[in-house]
Parts: sequence; C-alpha cells; structure tokens
Amino acid sequence: MKVAYVIPSLRRASGWRSYCVAVVRQMQRQVEPVLFVPPGVQAEAQELFPGCPVIPLPVTQDATLGSVRGLARLALCSLALRRMDLPSFDLVHSLDAYPTGLVGDWLARRAVTPHLASALGTYAVIWHQRWLDRRAYRGVLRRLDLLLPISRGTQDLVLQHFGDVLAAEKVRTLLIGSDFARQVPASQALERSAPAVPTLLSVGDIKARKGQAFSLAAFARVKEKIPQARYWIVGRYQRDSIYYRMLEEFVTQRRLQDVSFLGEVSDEDLRRCYQQASVFVLTPRQEGLQFEGFGLVYLEAGAYGLPVVATRTGGVPDAVQDGRTGLLVDPDDVDGIAGAILRLLSDPELARRLGRENRQWSETLTWERYAGQLHRVYQEVMP
Repeated sequence: MKVAYVIPSLRRASGWRSYCVAVVRQMQRQVEPVLFVPPGVQAEAQELFPGCPVIPLPVTQDATLGSVRGLARLALCSLALRRMDLPSFDLVHSLDAYPTGLVGDWLARRAVTPHLASALGTYAVIWHQRWLDRRAYRGVLRRLDLLLPISRGTQDLVLQHFGDVLAAEKVRTLLIGSDFARQVPASQALERSAPAVPTLLSVGDIKARKGQAFSLAAFARVKEKIPQARYWIVGRYQRDSIYYRMLEEFVTQRRLQDVSFLGEVSDEDLRRCYQQASVFVLTPRQEGLQFEGFGLVYLEAGAYGLPVVATRTGGVPDAVQDGRTGLLVDPDDVDGIAGAILRLLSDPELARRLGRENRQWSETLTWERYAGQLHRVYQEVMP
C-alpha cells in the first residue's frame, strides 16, 4: 500500500514535528510513504525519511484564506497540484486537519483516493471563528473519509463545532503514542527515591494556554506549608511577552523564593530535571478555541516515574488517568491545584504508586501501538 502523507511542519521542535516524524517512521514498516512537504524542508525530510519520495509544495500549513498572503500561497499550492505529474498512491493522509487537510483534500480529489486527516488539537477547531476558512474546512470535513483525533477531548470539540457536517461514524479517536519509556530505564522510574528538596517541575512553552499563572499561584500556597519547596519551569518564552512579564511580576510581588524559569534546556539538563523532581505539574486551560490536544509531556514524566498534577481540559484526561497516574483538577482552580500538589508531597506512598502507574501508562501508549491501529484503519477505508 502506498500512502501520500501531507506534512504540516518540520522546521522546529513542536508537537506537529514529533507527530509527523513518529508516524512516518513507524508506518514505513507497513506502507510505502510518499511525502508532500512545505517549502524549504525537502532536504531535512529526505534525511529524516531515507528512501521516501519527497515532493515540495508552496504551502501545507502556515496559511489562511483570511489573509492576502495566505490566500496567494494556497492558490499557488492548488495550481501546483493540478499541474503536477503525481506519483501513484492508494490513500492520502493529512497529518493535521486544516489547512494541511485542505491540501490533502485537493490531492485526494486529483488522485481519486480516500482521504484521512489527523486532528491534533487547536487547528482542528479554531477555524470555526474565521468565515472563509470555516467554509473551506467544512467542505474538507464533508468529503473526508475519516477524521482521526488524537484524544477524546479533541474529538468532542470538533463535533461540538463541526458536527453538522461531520458524521460521528466518520470520526475515530486514536490516542497518540510516545517513545519516552524506551529512552528511560524502567529501574530508574520504579526505584526512584524522593528528592531531598521537594521539587515541582513544569515543561512546556510559557503561554497562557499552558496555565503557568495558575500553577505559580498554587506554588505560592504550597510554600506556605512547605517553605523549602522549589519550582522549575522549563520551556520557551519571550522576555518581552506580556504573559511572561506577568509571571515575573507575580513572583516579585509575592516575594516567591525558589522559582526558576529555565527556558529551553538541553536533553541532558531536561533529563536531570525529571530525575530530581518530586511532582510534575502542568495545568492547561482552554483559551477561546485554543486548547491542549493531548499532552505528551505527561507521558514523558511517566517515563521517569513521576506522578502528575493536571487539569480537566481538552485531551488532558486522556493523557492523565485521574487517581491512577496523577490527579486532575478543574482549570483555574488554584486551591485544587495546590491541594493536589500538597497531597502528593505529603504522601510519599501515593506519589510512588501514581508514578509507577504513570510509567506503565507511558509504556502502554507507544508509537508501535498507534501505528498498528492506524494501519488497520487504512485497510478499512481502502476501496
């Protein structure tokens, strides 16, 4: 079976990139991929996926019909696909819903093949608030053979906003995978001991949707009970961003000690952060139509045997099993977040049990499992 993959982005570390690389590499064992990539990444794609045909397009993701530049780039892409001598393939899989899915829709219609699209989170829903893109996206969903959300939370939001054109039977949720447990020895996770200094760890870009403002406010309350506690926040940020300045101002006003904004760190430093942490904390919230599609970092924390404190929003409840791999609270509930953290820090046996279960969950949700499910889906939709 030959499958054409429309790839949204490979330029920098992101959820898109991790997903695309993992899916194509795993599926290479079962299908023959043909890759359609955005401009400027052809060489990188050939290096990542040796042996796969790589075809550059004028655009696959960063465009919108609501801007002159985006409209022009999408028009060029449509024209390029109409004029192109296409290689043969049996199926098109767009590795995000839109506008990647729009490009995949054009490709599938030109080749007369089934079309599947993954729904990774925000970009499966946010187009509801943009008139031109909403109309185009609705057409893509109407013609789609199957939409593949990476979490039930993502599925629910897609159906909430586009369920009138997307029949429920055309939606199949496949929980995303990871390879974190393969990178961390099980003994390191299962035999870890509590660090001498109670340490909270967050990993994720510093932006409002990730909820660092609420985990910081919760940490202030934790410090009242456990003065020696510290909080490490790992993730990209802009020093002049309004959100980051607000976080810094909160730390200053509350005279919070032991809060460290570590920014982007090396793989080795990140490994040390996980090894020396007591509890992993990330408390996302929905901002308009932007939301957490799943949360791979919770599985990464699980690979190290860490229990998790998170929020019931988007796809997070699929990544964190409440009471088994971590504790879930309502978004923006500072008291609830602080209470969950204090509960884990004051009950080492509970923290150890949840951490071990999180390790097992990380070992369960693998890319091999995801690829096996995806291959069965391909076989189902083939004529």
